Amino acid sequence: MLKLLLYTHDSEVQKHYLKALPEQGVMCVVVSDFTEFFKQSNTIPCSGLLLDVVSSIRATPFDREVIQELLEVYPSLRLRLDPATGDIRTLMTGAGPGQNITIGRFIETYCRQFPPRCLRMCQRKPIHCNILYSLHDQLASEVVQRSVSMDLSTGGCFLFTTESFPVGERLWIRILELVDNSPIMVEVRWCREWGQGMEVPGIGLHFSVISDEQLEEIRTLLDGD
Repeated sequence: MLKLLLYTHDSEVQKHYLKALPEQGVMCVVVSDFTEFFKQSNTIPCSGLLLDVVSSIRATPFDREVIQELLEVYPSLRLRLDPATGDIRTLMTGAGPGQNITIGRFIETYCRQFPPRCLRMCQRKPIHCNILYSLHDQLASEVVQRSVSMDLSTGGCFLFTTESFPVGERLWIRILELVDNSPIMVEVRWCREWGQGMEVPGIGLHFSVISDEQLEEIRTLLDGD
């Protein structure tokens, strides 16, 4: 059974979203408050995130932090119910303008192939590391771009860039502050385009292939040692 996480505060809106799911083989773990959710369990393996836009805007600071983390880990689809028509508007973060995708297609295209993972909160801090990134694993100087991380965790980072990358794009990065700054393979989990409000543009990255030594160095940075 494929499990998805659905974040919404409104029980009536929730009913509309659940009706839009495929009839068989899919179930949703519904969360309205992550503080309460983590008190009970965080060991449910999920393969995707459905995020009600209105609820995310009204979320508590802690819930927003969790949502930010989940957006970097899971295939994610933002949902908004039109109360007048009952239609569900969707936006897959990083898919580009006009990329309206049905919930069913999102599940079949992105979630079916995604290995289930338990919800885990990674410590996240606004640490600004100098980062080189490239579409090529060798990061040759002629194809490397320079940037900085806006935040960092053991699971990934948010990288400042005005470039647009599709969700699922594979990149390689070097974190120059690490002693072992060999290339780390990352995957784009979401993208904030330049010009989207008064916010820093960039991409949410998940560390796909990273050494134990590099993870330990990142933990040291997070601990402030």
